[in-house]
Amino acid sequence: MSTVAPDTGANGAVDGSFSPVVASIFNTLMQGIHEGRLHPGERISDAALAEQFQVSRTPVREAIQQLRNLGLVEASASRYTRVATVTPEQTGHAMAVWIALYRALLDEVSERVPSHIRDAMAHDHQQFVDRLPSLDYAAIAAANFAYFGHLPPLSTNPILVDGITRVVHLIRLGSLDLPHAIDVLALADAQQLLLTALAEADRQLARRALDGIRAIEVPQ
Repeated sequence: MSTVAPDTGANGAVDGSFSPVVASIFNTLMQGIHEGRLHPGERISDAALAEQFQVSRTPVREAIQQLRNLGLVEASASRYTRVATVTPEQTGHAMAVWIALYRALLDEVSERVPSHIRDAMAHDHQQFVDRLPSLDYAAIAAANFAYFGHLPPLSTNPILVDGITRVVHLIRLGSLDLPHAIDVLALADAQQLLLTALAEADRQLARRALDGIRAIEVPQ
């Protein structure tokens, strides 16, 4: 369907500019949030994490601060640190921003996507389609975000990539708390159309694929 520091790649993983300990804590927490093992509103204890990772609280607090920068964690001094809650309305707003940013991305890169990237996207699309009968929405969502995560690294505009990465994190978190699932069949069709557009280096067709996503309603 996202940071000032630490920088993250298209999949959101922290890069090498921070210590391995901070990166490990950051990635563990983020994966837990995205996979729904850490729920919106759930408290996060820096003391418990420090004990789990056998480190001081300093790297734990650094990792948590990076998650706050992404909007995945919210905190109030001396009161709580918890996984953020993203309402369906906020998820809808984030989707509108993602579509606008991704359109700019497609305008830049859709005519020069290398074959190995298209192959990776085709693989993720197949994973997405294969999971539809099971209604395993966590796995469906993971395949979808992987699919759309292949294109941002092709951009030469770091501000655009940063914006996409940030908003994707909000959408991923918000998608965990929707009243019901979005139209995944329409999303599958949009994915397939985008694959065709990229294979043909057709910018207008890529925009049509994105229009198909724009037409999908975010449940409120």
